[in-house]
Amino acid sequence: MSKLAIGVAIDSIEELSNWEAKLLADILADSRFELRDIVENRSPAKTAAPLALRLLQRGEQMVFARNTSSLAREVKSQLLRITADNGSAFSGVDIFIRLTADALPRRVLDRTRLGELSLDFVDRKTAGYDWAGFREVRNGSPFTKVVVNFRASAGEPPQPLAGASYGTKFCATVNGAFLKEKSVILLMRELRRIADSGELKPAAAVQPTEAEHSPSYRDLPPYLRRLAGNILTKALVVGRTRLGLKARSWGVHIGSGSIEDFRPSESLELQLTPGMWAADPFLFQWNGEDYVFFECFPGNHENAWLSVAKLVDGKAELLGTCLRTSYHLSYPFVFNDGDDIYLIPETHQTGRVEIWKSVEFPLKWELHATALEGQSPADTVMFKTKGQWWLLTSLSDHSDFMDHCSELYAFAVDGPALTSVVPHKRNPVIIGSDIARNAGRVHLVGDRLLRPSQCNSHGVYGYGLNIQEITRLDADEYSERPLRLIEPNFKPGIVACHHVDFLGGRFVIDLCRA
Repeated sequence: MSKLAIGVAIDSIEELSNWEAKLLADILADSRFELRDIVENRSPAKTAAPLALRLLQRGEQMVFARNTSSLAREVKSQLLRITADNGSAFSGVDIFIRLTADALPRRVLDRTRLGELSLDFVDRKTAGYDWAGFREVRNGSPFTKVVVNFRASAGEPPQPLAGASYGTKFCATVNGAFLKEKSVILLMRELRRIADSGELKPAAAVQPTEAEHSPSYRDLPPYLRRLAGNILTKALVVGRTRLGLKARSWGVHIGSGSIEDFRPSESLELQLTPGMWAADPFLFQWNGEDYVFFECFPGNHENAWLSVAKLVDGKAELLGTCLRTSYHLSYPFVFNDGDDIYLIPETHQTGRVEIWKSVEFPLKWELHATALEGQSPADTVMFKTKGQWWLLTSLSDHSDFMDHCSELYAFAVDGPALTSVVPHKRNPVIIGSDIARNAGRVHLVGDRLLRPSQCNSHGVYGYGLNIQEITRLDADEYSERPLRLIEPNFKPGIVACHHVDFLGGRFVIDLCRA
């Protein structure tokens, strides 16, 4: 199969930003692509942003910006070599990626087979000021959206191809940098889709982002008020934590209902570990008895461990610690395959997925298998459908940001032994911090697969929950549709809810109180 020939338009090879270098490095490393042409297309200076905004951005970059990548230096030499080899022929390119605010010259675009891809925030550059992520912070938006646009010819307006939403960060500089880093993953997935299919078409209905004017002096006061409030909130949480005061606490509640009709407002708190947080509860039934496994978190000074309690008449009888290691543990996904019982805790600090097997249920476990060595998986689940085992997890493909909330990856596996782990061809199969990260096990209801997921928004980790229906899962495609969103407004004092599980007409959910 021939490679997808790619051209890239950038402002300057000498001034590559971190996210641009990451994108180019990923293209160069993928055997499905050939980076054939580089066009330096520095946009003419547009009307400059107000001096105050430019100074504010510079100050935010000095205080908050992360700049740990050395990719720009590594990529530069390869780009110069491609430029020297190809001159300005622009021939034999399947698709151009435009990273400049100015449109590609007709002479370039007309010589591509498929047209161009661009990112919506690139079109909003202003001379001396990059305001990606600004308006969402100013407006207090729960999400910041990024859209990949395509244009088949020079005479056409851009059309949305794919999009994703990310939880808005506390300041514009961090929000913009995060958005750009994440856009690389979104754009790379679409390039792989184009390479497989040989055509350029939207995978699903995508709404374009709204056009808005460049920031002006009148935007500065509301932005500064929002920024000050965000920083103060963060400072209060950090200060209370350092003083040993509980800024927030997580607890587990229990109620009656199924994944399709449960009412979290009717749940009651389950007394599990007095004086300590409890979160990530999983229900499990064995030999006619019901258990709840959960993360036990004593505070920010110590790694969490996993505990288990027996449920008797709706009340918990704590049995003790079932797994504790030198590294942080959470998300005790417990399941069985026949008579064998397994546990997959969240162990991203080890850089792998770990499966533990019960040797004396429920308190003694031994390490059974590992997978995805050298990666950073979080909140992993496994399930079997139509004779095939699948593993779903969140990986952090990061450069400057460690983030496990924005991408869901699927792998076809051979079961708990994990001797065969095959990445799905559409990985990451779900992108967006509003729906990607697992929030409990996948449930088979009739012939339907229902997946709880986290909704990370409003600047809050684990703000809410979704119930998603997996509408297609096979070797070629993965798709979902939303069924329900649960926001933390169903009980007084709660600010987040990020995990739920169901068994035998009961559910457990974790809630965070401020």
